[in-house]
Amino acid sequence: MSCEERPVMIVVLDESVPPSSCDGCGGSFKPWGHARTRVVRERGGVRRLLRPRRIRCGECRVTHVLLPAVFVARRADSAQVILAALLAKAGGRGHRSIAAELALPPGTVRGWLRRSGANAERVRSQSMRFAVEADPLLGPIEPSGTVLGDALDAVGVAAAAVRRRLGPLGLSLALVMIIGSGLLHPLRT
Repeated sequence: MSCEERPVMIVVLDESVPPSSCDGCGGSFKPWGHARTRVVRERGGVRRLLRPRRIRCGECRVTHVLLPAVFVARRADSAQVILAALLAKAGGRGHRSIAAELALPPGTVRGWLRRSGANAERVRSQSMRFAVEADPLLGPIEPSGTVLGDALDAVGVAAAAVRRRLGPLGLSLALVMIIGSGLLHPLRT
């Protein structure tokens, strides 16, 4: 697919550190206004208005939305809220009690838990590969007893390995990318 045919895509990174060049053609980026305002739910039922910056490649004219790393692309909830729900499930809780604690609709939490359960093994193996690439001297990890728990442990190990290598920004990027693109990926039929 050439640069001209690519759709608008969301790039998950810190808005204050935009990418230096376009992945498709290597052209330089220029500011291009803002994306639509979104309402994002955070812990405690707090709703935050988010208006991400947009940039455009001067060569291929593809636009990108710069989403701060604490948010997950195409989700109405912050990464912290989603991770809290997944950790509660790995601890043995059900979707209704998790939803009540996080002030979220039960159906939303149930959907996250179903998708994450179905994708957990794949995410565990990807996260461990990612962790070993970031820290080749990584030691063994003890099993937690559940597939989702093992996947979340692997995500944590990968995030810690990336943080040791890249610093605090690396941790946020790793968590958001693994959770958003892996655990919450749509179910395969």
